[in-house]
Amino acid sequence: MASVLIVQALQKEPCGANRIAYTDVGSADKLSEQGLGLRNTVNKALPSWLLPKLTAHAVKATSCPDAILFLPSTVCSSRVTTRNPNFQQLAKDNKLNPNQWEVHLIESNFCEDTRPDPQLQKTKAQHSMLIANLNRQGYREVKLRVILVGVMGTIYTD
Repeated sequence: MASVLIVQALQKEPCGANRIAYTDVGSADKLSEQGLGLRNTVNKALPSWLLPKLTAHAVKATSCPDAILFLPSTVCSSRVTTRNPNFQQLAKDNKLNPNQWEVHLIESNFCEDTRPDPQLQKTKAQHSMLIANLNRQGYREVKLRVILVGVMGTIYTD
């Protein structure tokens, strides 16, 4: 549920709705019921254009964060312009230039209230290969955003 709330919040941001490329936070039907109209968003399987240099088998073996958010490295607004293009259309047309985009991998996890570090390290290790593969694709920047929530409700920050 926490992941769904995070995706809902991202979707409401000026860059959010057109920039969420992928989610792994529930079935498409349930997301729709909860008001998440994520058109053009891949759910449960990484989009093939994300890692075009990998085989289909290698992509399937890659870790999947709760969400992947793309932001242009120059400008960010809800209007699609030449400086702020719709990345999904570019990806579909094979015109996506990775070095113009930042990739934000978003993962939320629960952890012990007094010991968040083991869960943080586990999450970083889980997605290290995906981060390395995205960096090899030439994306301008790849960041893992881990949101840890303690079992008693504590929210940790870096």
